[in-house]
Amino acid sequence: MKTRTISEISPQVYARIAGLLYLIVIVAGIIAQMVITGKIVIKDDAGATAANILAHKDLFQLGLTVYLIEMTSQIAQTTLFYILLKPVNRNLALLALIFSLIGCTIKTFSRLFYIAPSLVLGDSQYLSVFSAEQLQALALLLLNVNDLGTSIAVAFFGISTSMNGYLIFQSTFLPRFLGILSMVGGLGWLTFLYPPLGNQLFPYILLVALIGSVSSILWLLIKGVNVEQWNRRVAESV
Repeated sequence: MKTRTISEISPQVYARIAGLLYLIVIVAGIIAQMVITGKIVIKDDAGATAANILAHKDLFQLGLTVYLIEMTSQIAQTTLFYILLKPVNRNLALLALIFSLIGCTIKTFSRLFYIAPSLVLGDSQYLSVFSAEQLQALALLLLNVNDLGTSIAVAFFGISTSMNGYLIFQSTFLPRFLGILSMVGGLGWLTFLYPPLGNQLFPYILLVALIGSVSSILWLLIKGVNVEQWNRRVAESV
């Protein structure tokens, strides 16, 4: 059986897979951040947070698994977006891909700080040199570093999302309103270049971003791309 090359695969296949991966990213992020972490981590209360981690060890470990599913899906999704959008402007699409992958790398690395409290609060003998209060404070500190790493990653995602939004707006094979929503959402995430501002505006930014994300997901899964226009852009870019 002859193996199909990337150029022989229909852009509709890429669009549908990208939409599905995008959906996984959103759902996994909500479950990991708002359901699991939101239940366990109590802001500014190291003792309560430590007690929750110890009482829900399996759930806390599951949080890491869901986070990794989120990031694996996002790496694949952002690569497929590059394939779909490179006929519009290869250099800008590549730059958007690079910024997104940098964000994914930072966010994935920050998850080490998410899971580290389970080690800090363990029963290893070498931890006996610290008091219980010190270990609890250290555990919360590590979780805060995880959050800071996520904020930094989100700023990089803001750049890539804005670029992809511009490419979608210019594409002709995807509706312009999706590009506008992506650019607005990306500008919102850019507020995390100064994390205190991003955190303060987060509820509003999240609402706008979810509207854009859900719209893109539904369009990619249901409509996909205009194959004729996509092929025309491919021919023009050669």
